[in-house]
Amino acid sequence: MIGPYGIIHFVSFGKNGGGKLLNLKKLENILFYFIIIGSSLIIFSILGMFLNSKTPQAQAQNVRVDICKPYSASFEHNTESTGFVKEAYTELETDTQLDTVTLIKRYSQMKEELKSLRQALAKDRTVEYVIYSVVDYEGEALTFDETGGFTRYGISSKYNPDIDVFRITRQDAFNILYIRYYLPNGLYKYQSVRLQVALMHMCVLFGNKAFSIAYSVTPKEKLITLRDSDPDFPKIIEKLRLAFRDHAKRIGIKNPKYLNGWLNRIDKVFYIE
Repeated sequence: MIGPYGIIHFVSFGKNGGGKLLNLKKLENILFYFIIIGSSLIIFSILGMFLNSKTPQAQAQNVRVDICKPYSASFEHNTESTGFVKEAYTELETDTQLDTVTLIKRYSQMKEELKSLRQALAKDRTVEYVIYSVVDYEGEALTFDETGGFTRYGISSKYNPDIDVFRITRQDAFNILYIRYYLPNGLYKYQSVRLQVALMHMCVLFGNKAFSIAYSVTPKEKLITLRDSDPDFPKIIEKLRLAFRDHAKRIGIKNPKYLNGWLNRIDKVFYIE
């Protein structure tokens, strides 16, 4: 009876067919090793695939984390930028509001300035009318009398020794009357242009004393606010006419040849319609 080891021994060392059996055994061993190696490779391949499948997930997670951080930073930066933009917009809006308020104030100022300019222009026209009415009444002819000396355009050499009356022009006479009578006595404040004209004529005749005479009849404040349309305007004008006539008569005693001219002039400027 042959046991297993006998068979092996027989297979290994038998003379008949031993080589074929030996080759078959080697083939089986080779196949066995191939199977073991192949199985190992498959196992390692599966394990590698599993690990590879996990790694991208981790990488993806890492990538998401890595991307998330700069995105958050970018978001924070954008938030800061947005805050800056909002702040800049707020400042711009505030500046715009301030500019609007400034423009409104400037517009109001311009309206006031325009109003003042119109008033000034109206006053300028009034001033020119008042003063030139006196200058043109006197005329450019050079005259002489004992009371005033040489006179041209109403400017006498006796009462204006610093002025060369021989060379003055119409414009010069305007400036002299404006600076020496109209402006310092505040004639521009008077509401009545007729009263302004009358008092300027009296200044040429009697100098600044003309205002003392006028204020002796009617208070200054009343004369300034007096209008041509006021009910008491004719009465006040008549009082002024009489007061200046009385003054002319007093000084005309020494110069009677000029008295009629003075009285006629007083009656013309203090006329009642």
